[in-house]
Amino acid sequence: MSQLRSTPITCTIISLVAISEKEISEALLHIAEQFNIIDQRLAKLTVSVIALKGTVAKQMSPDDPEALLARIESLEKLLTERDPTAAARQEFSDVIEAVKLLEKHGGPKQA
Repeated sequence: MSQLRSTPITCTIISLVAISEKEISEALLHIAEQFNIIDQRLAKLTVSVIALKGTVAKQMSPDDPEALLARIESLEKLLTERDPTAAARQEFSDVIEAVKLLEKHGGPKQA
């Protein structure tokens, strides 16, 4: 008969009490600063892409750059729809929205 070997299970418990309000505030401030940096870089990137699209449209179709720009935007939309992670991002957004609604209005009423 085989002997069962017991393996101790270890787990780490983080005490939330040990974290001060100051530490939480500092962490949240750091996160906010990082989001601000990301937002600024995203804005620069967005402007750059818009300028690039306009330049390409004008170079490739000097007679009618607006028509080519519309084709580029149509291609962008098609590629976005075919993005394999788009559905996952949408599902994640839906979950976050549901959580926000629960926090705002409270959870289901208990009988």
